[in-house]
Amino acid sequence: MSFGKIILIGIGLFTVFTVSSFFFLSPKYSVSLGIINLSVIIFAFLTWLNDKFFHEQPSQRIFSIEDKNFIHDVITRQMNMHGVNKIIETDKKIEFFKGKHKVGEVVFRTDDNGNILKVDGKYVIEVNAPEYILHNIDHETWSLIGKK
Repeated sequence: MSFGKIILIGIGLFTVFTVSSFFFLSPKYSVSLGIINLSVIIFAFLTWLNDKFFHEQPSQRIFSIEDKNFIHDVITRQMNMHGVNKIIETDKKIEFFKGKHKVGEVVFRTDDNGNILKVDGKYVIEVNAPEYILHNIDHETWSLIGKK
């Protein structure tokens, strides 16, 4: 059973308790429980909306990385931690899918001739993914850079 279902069951049980309190408790306590219950329901709904529509919105980061293995290691690991089950790799692009839905991609920037761009020996890449994945990639990238 997922964590979301447990929360939903908890809210449902609290609602049943609140409704039954109107029969057994004083009205001032029942109304107080009703206000608390309504607040919990509204907060849970707004949290769900935030997670559903804003947390998973695609965003973009641009990195310059000198090692292609580093790109594969860090970005693929972070994508896999978030449920990616299919990776399609071409010369200039790596695409990540969760089922049939594309959840992210790594695009190697190219020069005017179509060759992969290297500036000072580093690949310039664009990472397009949900913000929470990019946040994790940022942290892991900086922690690995700090160790070198």
